[in-house]
Amino acid sequence: MRMITHSLRPRLLRFLILALLLPAALLLVGFGPPRLTDRDQAPTRRVSTGQLRVWALSQEPPDVSAPALLLHDVDAGRTLYARAPDDPRPMASLTKLMTALLVLESGDLDARVTIQPGDLVDGASMGLTAGETLTVEELLWGLLIPSGNDAAMALARHVGGSVDAFVDRMNARAAEMGLTATAFRNPHGFDAEGHVSSPADLLAMAQTDLAYPLLREIVATAETTVAGHPLRNTNQFLGLYPGANGVKTGTTPLAGQCLVASIERGGHPVLAIVLGSGDRYEDVRRLYSYYQANYAWLDGDPRQLALLNRLYDDNDHLWYLAASGDPPAVLVPRWEYPTLRAYRRIQRPPAGTPWQPGLTVGVLEWRLGDQIVGSQPLVLR
Repeated sequence: MRMITHSLRPRLLRFLILALLLPAALLLVGFGPPRLTDRDQAPTRRVSTGQLRVWALSQEPPDVSAPALLLHDVDAGRTLYARAPDDPRPMASLTKLMTALLVLESGDLDARVTIQPGDLVDGASMGLTAGETLTVEELLWGLLIPSGNDAAMALARHVGGSVDAFVDRMNARAAEMGLTATAFRNPHGFDAEGHVSSPADLLAMAQTDLAYPLLREIVATAETTVAGHPLRNTNQFLGLYPGANGVKTGTTPLAGQCLVASIERGGHPVLAIVLGSGDRYEDVRRLYSYYQANYAWLDGDPRQLALLNRLYDDNDHLWYLAASGDPPAVLVPRWEYPTLRAYRRIQRPPAGTPWQPGLTVGVLEWRLGDQIVGSQPLVLR
């Protein structure tokens, strides 16, 4: 029995030595010589098998009535879901997105326009009367809020010299923008042979329009009074659906219910476009629910990482590291959460360079799978 105990003692001693040396070895590998050149860091975010299963189920296409549609995250510049996005279809009053664009590009919003009898066409109206005079900007409000066909005719006549000449300019501008599925026959959106557009083309029009602060203000207004005319927005989402801030509705017998909707929550705008819908608002709700279920914006925050944030200089003095600048914000499919990682790449300064706070000693790369989606300098602090 004594011999067995004696023979085990060296093994036990070796085990204790290894147990003590292993953490020290790991510490040296991570923080001191030999120098670390790069290291993959896993996020502290953990995803359960149950969550992944739920997210996998949520990837099922949304039950939407519109035969042509598109869901687009503006900041990411990504179309996340689409159905027949390039098919030309009647677009009804979404036509007025191009009408408004040409008016804005004309630049003379203070010019005054006297309303003529020929401007007073059927359908949605700003409530104009022949002989009254309004500014171009006032007519623009009447064009976009109540979808006034009278305002569309007056603006087309004023900007183009005639309605026909203005329609020619609409088609020329569409060609300049590369809108291959779009053709205009009038400035207001009445059903007409060959008067068509597609979700993808309407997305381009809407985004070009939304670059104008005045247009963003107008399409986000639920109701107002302009030049003595009370105006109520045809977009029923405004004030009722959280985050809704535009853009334009349209309805005709051939086009069905159409909508370009802008929804912004958490600082990230999303555009949803539906053509030929049986219930445009329910369709957009379902598209946005699909967006929420399947995508999220993650800030690449180094504080959320198990990051090795220490480095030794050539004199074995310990320094702490910090990521400089704003962390990248990345739109991540929820099922790809586990692949969002940070990669620390150390780039030690040349020998003899004095180490001091603020000195850049590497870069923190944020990767989604194999794709680098953002980076930050690593500096001493």
